[in-house]
Order: sequence, then C-alpha cells, then structure tokens
Amino acid sequence: MKRYLYFLLLFSGFGTLLAQKSDRVTIEAASPDPTLIVRGLEKEVNEVNNPQWSKTDNAIMLFTSAYGKEIKDSRTNLVAVQVDVKMKVTKVLNYSERGQTPLFSEVLSLSIPEGGFILVASDDSYKTRGYKKFLAENFHEGDVLKLRMNGKPVILANIEEWATGKQKSALELDIDPMLTSLSDRQLVSGHIIHLDSHKVNKVIVSGQGANSNLKIDNKGYFKGEITLSKGVNYFDVKLMEDGQVIDQKSLVVFRKEKNSQPSEIVLWVEQFPNAKMLTDDNAIESMLQKAKQAGFTTIGLDVKGPEGFVSYRKNELSKSPYFTKMINPDKRVADTEFDLLESMLIQGHKLGLKVLVSFNFFTEGNVTSGDYAVLKQHKDWEEIVQRPEDKGNLFRISESTVGKEAALGKRLVLAFVNPANKDVQDFQLSRVEEVLKNYAVDGIVLDRCRYDNFYADFGYVTRNAFSDYLRAEGKQLTNFPNDAFHIDDQGNIVQGKYFLEWVTFRSQTIKSFTDRIRTLVNQYKSTKNPELKMAAYVGSWYEFYYQNGVNWASSDFIYNDKLGFPESKIYTEKYYKTSYLGNLDFLMIGTYYKTRKEINKYITLGNILTNGQLPLLGSMSLTELKDEQRSEVFKASLSESAGLMIFDLCYVHWDDFLNQMKQALRKK
Repeated sequence: MKRYLYFLLLFSGFGTLLAQKSDRVTIEAASPDPTLIVRGLEKEVNEVNNPQWSKTDNAIMLFTSAYGKEIKDSRTNLVAVQVDVKMKVTKVLNYSERGQTPLFSEVLSLSIPEGGFILVASDDSYKTRGYKKFLAENFHEGDVLKLRMNGKPVILANIEEWATGKQKSALELDIDPMLTSLSDRQLVSGHIIHLDSHKVNKVIVSGQGANSNLKIDNKGYFKGEITLSKGVNYFDVKLMEDGQVIDQKSLVVFRKEKNSQPSEIVLWVEQFPNAKMLTDDNAIESMLQKAKQAGFTTIGLDVKGPEGFVSYRKNELSKSPYFTKMINPDKRVADTEFDLLESMLIQGHKLGLKVLVSFNFFTEGNVTSGDYAVLKQHKDWEEIVQRPEDKGNLFRISESTVGKEAALGKRLVLAFVNPANKDVQDFQLSRVEEVLKNYAVDGIVLDRCRYDNFYADFGYVTRNAFSDYLRAEGKQLTNFPNDAFHIDDQGNIVQGKYFLEWVTFRSQTIKSFTDRIRTLVNQYKSTKNPELKMAAYVGSWYEFYYQNGVNWASSDFIYNDKLGFPESKIYTEKYYKTSYLGNLDFLMIGTYYKTRKEINKYITLGNILTNGQLPLLGSMSLTELKDEQRSEVFKASLSESAGLMIFDLCYVHWDDFLNQMKQALRKK
C-alpha cells in the first residue's frame, strides 16, 4: 500500500487541517564517494510540519520554520538531523558510530534554522524498520543533501509551498534556473501561481545592467527577452505585488558560441570488463566498426587501471604487469601475449578513429579484491587517511576501518597513493613516457589524477610538504593534522587555523604534477606527434571537487553567490591560481545524472567554470539514463558543450544504441 504524505494546512493561525497528496517527496543523503556513485541513498519523507507528529511512528518527518522556531521531545529514542539554508547538515542527534545502533542518549531539542529544516525519524525497530537507521547511518555533519519530488530536485520553498497549500503568489519559470544559450537573446517565460488580480503585479528581470519588466497577461502568464553578454550572465527574476517583492528566483545563463570545430565524440573503454571481450584483433575491429558507424570520432582506452595493471606490453620503464596478472577471478583473462593498446591503435587508425589513452594516476590497488600491481612493493606510497570511522586516528587506507571492511568484501575501496610523494609522481610519469615513446597514441587522459577524498593524505611526506608550503607564506605548522583539520569523537571535521591553506596546498600539489605531465607531453609533441593532446576526465560536481584536491576551473573564474556552492569561502585568489586547466587541450566532465535538468545544469556549470578556455565535453553514463532519454540528452550535450563522451563500452547494446546516436546526430 502506498504511503501518503500528510501535510499541514495553516489558516492564519486558526486551527489545522490534515490532508493527503500522492506526490512522493524524498531526502537524498550525500554520496559516500561521488567519484564512484554520484547519487546518494534516498528515503521518502512521510510528514511535513505535522503538529501531532509525536503520535506518529515509522516515519521520517520534516519541519521548517513554518512549524516553529524549534522542535522538542523528551524521548531519547529518536534520530534527528539539522540542515541549514545551504542544505548542509549541521547536527546529527543520536548518530550511528561505525554502523552500530546509536546509544540513544540525547533528547530532541533543536532550533529550526532560518531557511533550513529538521528531519526526525521515529520507528518501533531500528534494525528492521529502517527510518532511524537511514538518518543515523547516512547523515553526517558537513554533508550536503538534496530534496526531490517525484525524482526531480527541488528546493525547500517548493516543498513548503506544496505542503502548506497556501494561496501565495509565486513565480514558476518555464526555463531551467541554470542553462546554456547559443544566442545573444534569451526568452524568459513562465506564469504566476495564484495570481492576485486585485494587486498591481510586476515581473522584473534584473542583472548584467538590465532591468526589464516582462509583459503579464490576465491569467498570470509572462514572457520577455533579455540580452546576454558573452560568457556567464547572472540575473534575478522578481515578482512584485503593489511594489513589494514577494518571490524571487536566480537565473544563470551561459552564452556559448556555436561550435566552430566538429564535435569530439568519445567512446570510453574501461579496462574491465571490456578486456574480457576485446581479446583479439577481430573483436577489436568489430567493435570499432560499430563505433565508427555510431558517429564516434575517438576511443578513450583505459591503459592503466585502478589496480595498477596496464593494457600494453612495452613497459620497460615502469615494469608494470599486464592486466592478465590480476588475481580477481572476475577479472581473469587468459594471457595470449596480445597487446590490447597496440591492436586498438592499428585497427582504430585504419578506420580514421583517434585513440586516447587514459591513466588512473593515483590508484594502485583494490582493497576489496586484494589486487595490487606494484603497491605491495611500495607500502610507503599508500595514502594515510584520517576518516570519521577512525575518530581522527591515522591509518593506511588498507588498515583503516573501511579498508578492513573492504577486505571482508563489505564495500568497494580502492587504494590511492599519495600525490605529494615525488617517488609516486616519478613512477606515474614513467608509465606515461613508455606509452608515448612506444605507441602512436593521439593523446593522454588524466583520470583519478587527484586525492582519494578529503580524508587523505596525512602521512609524513604530506606533513613536510605542507610545512614547506606554509613556510613560503610566512606561516608555521605547529600541530598536524589539527592545523589543517581533525576528526572529533563524533566523526565530524573540525577545521583548523590553516584550513583554507590546506585546501589550496592540496590543489597546488595536483596542479604542479600536471605541469610535469604537460612538459613530458610537449616533449613528444615536438619530436613525435605535433597533434598530441592532453585531456582530463573529472566529475562535474565542482562544488565538492576541492575535496579531491582538484581545481579544474579557469584561473579567470570568479565565484558568484548565485552558484550556491556550500563552501564558498575556499574560492580565494590563491585558490584560483591552482587551476590546471591551462595544461589541458580539452576536458571531459562526468554529468552522470538521471534527469535532463541535472545534466543540463552541470554542463552549464562546466561552461561557466571553464569560460570557453578550451573545449568541454559533457560525459554520460549509460547506466544512469533510460533508453528513451538518451537521444535527447546526447543531442543537448553536442549542442551545449563541445561534444560528448559515452561511458562505457560495456554498457552499449549496439542495435538500440546506433539508433539513439543517429537521432542525437540528426540535424534539425
């Protein structure tokens, strides 16, 4: 039986009325690792602002300032989460430690943040019902959450307007709040919900020097055009009644020049499970012919996988073992002395396809499967982590709580190495050089050229490098890691006095390494292949990517509050200078989302961040898209970015996919 969401109708303070709606509202937790899974776990919100909530059991309830200034209850068997106006978790009441049942020692007494909300979970069995368990185990201080209605992202105001049933006038735009335009004019249209015709209504668009009144008809529908400058344009759309602003929405539009060069269309070929299918020349030729027919211009071949094994034989510099040496039974392939990269290049170039090679730079093992190409011989390279589960204690990732769980098969954990370690960097460069030297590749791609996450690295090599960085700024490291940040007893990050310097230092570390790669690429570009390219694949979620130590925005990017990033304070002049975009020839961003709106938003954000400095390709994960969505989404990426990357070959079913690509590439 479908659970209905009960909501409260307020009538000027006179009593209450409970009603029903079948729309499904969910709260999405932060992904534990957005580089592996973009979307977090979700669970339905069952009540909003119910004054009789204490009589409800087996539910997640949401409370906004419309309920009151605070929420209290004398029981200690509830779990609650406090969320601020930026959708950031600021408090978790009765949290779970390491997946264990909470102690349930805290009574509920939380203020409701202005513009934020409180989530409360109640049930009669923590282990079997799952309401309290969901909040206690998946929400942590500092996490950024999402609200969804019927699967689509919404803001709290949407939930409040829907839940209260108030007849308040509000704006509803026909266009996305963040979009890319190929024209110097943008139509702004929509309608006023609950139009009060007895008042003087105006819809005004302001920003970029504009202050335009949009024409409103007697039914509340409005439209008008605004002029766009090249690049990013920030606007406010305001609804005014009798001279008072009663609703306001931000509108961010990136004006993009039409692609002057043919679109780059890349088919990504992950090392596994594709290596099990691409076992000889015939298999590769057959696949490439289909790729050519589908309209692909380029193959992106994973030549160094996350475990450190490689997809090429000529490895005299690094001596990295070929992937047939893996012990994971799911990835075992018979060794026939076949050279996957060499065959891909020969067959691809015959068909006029370019072949880029991708390196998983700073991963050297799979803790879950126990596969390590070289890391067992270089244990000092392994990342040292400070994770919430370990309460501030420092461990190698394989020896941490999550590492031990991974070794038991309870979760997937990759073993990263320390990007600040010069021996690590030198070894990664030796792999790049042996490929550039021995194979006629068309370019290289940086993948996982980053820190694992925000919990790494805290080893002595990093400590010394950070100390040197601070000393160059006239500052002294006195307490590590606390001067950067430390994890407290509740598993929360406590920022130190040099927190911003720490963020910038990590980003500078990655930038400096890409400088070294660029130097090597330029060497072979001048002596072997003048068309040699250097690209990168990154996650499109830039607002969180500082946690991985990567600044892929242009150094000319300037943060604007209308972008709504949760940690806006990190975008300083010094941080802007850590951009590695100048080392790249093009960039692929993973827009791995399930809705067209989210995909278009992050393509636009990518355009804003890179500002036309280089070609930007939207990248789609086939597993995230329904068949009927694909053509439309592919077409949007080809129009609004400089091309398209498809992840991954192993998910392609050619009969359907060829038609999807045909529709996407069809001219108007």
